[in-house]
This record gives sequence, structure tokens and C-alpha cells, in this order.
Amino acid sequence: MILPTEKIYARFENKYKAVNVAALEARKLKDDQTKGLLEEHINPVFESMKKLVTGKIKWTE
Repeated sequence: MILPTEKIYARFENKYKAVNVAALEARKLKDDQTKGLLEEHINPVFESMKKLVTGKIKWTE
């Protein structure tokens, strides 16, 4: 499944901040994978982008 960038751009006014937040979440997920808290077959980047688009990641400006 590919996430269209239009969903990101429509939801967030600053697309660079949105991508940065997704990258930080992906790094956290990757750390969880190395600790054994998250399954190895999960792609951290894709999961963080899905969380960002669905609103599961919150941030303040």
C-alpha cells in the first residue's frame, strides 16, 4: 500500500514538519524493533507515515 503525499499535504500546513515528525516516530519504532518490542517484519517508515496520516501522532508547533 502506498500513501499518497496529497493526504499528508492536505492534513498538515507545514509538510516539512510533518515529514520530520514521521521520521522521529520511525526512529522510535526502529529502536523498539531492536529492543524486541516490535515485530521485525514491520517497516518503521511506512508505519510512522500511516500513523501520521491517521492522526495517531500528535505534535505541537
